[in-house]
Amino acid sequence: MNFLCKAQAYLNSVVSTVNSLAGMVMSDELKDNIETQYKAVRTLVELEQSTSEFISEIGLDSELPQPVKISKQKFKDINERLIKHLEKIQLQGYHFEDVISTLKLENETLKEEISFL
Repeated sequence: MNFLCKAQAYLNSVVSTVNSLAGMVMSDELKDNIETQYKAVRTLVELEQSTSEFISEIGLDSELPQPVKISKQKFKDINERLIKHLEKIQLQGYHFEDVISTLKLENETLKEEISFL
């Protein structure tokens, strides 16, 4: 398997991992475990950010523009779902302002990056 195929497989697996983390956060099993939800969201954001840096550093955005665009769009969609979920949790008195703000900023960055691809 060549480099670009492996790079695309990497992008697909990162998207899958981020989606799984989001699913954990929104699961019924964690609805009362706010600390674990918070940690999962922080890990998800860090993974998205490190993937974005990796894409830029090795030039995947020019080598695989369409898969990169799709991956970033999926990150944005996942973040949107998480924002809605966390906003509902906030209505119950939990403080997720910083995480929601981070996710919104990440989505703004993703929107800009997508527009350049």
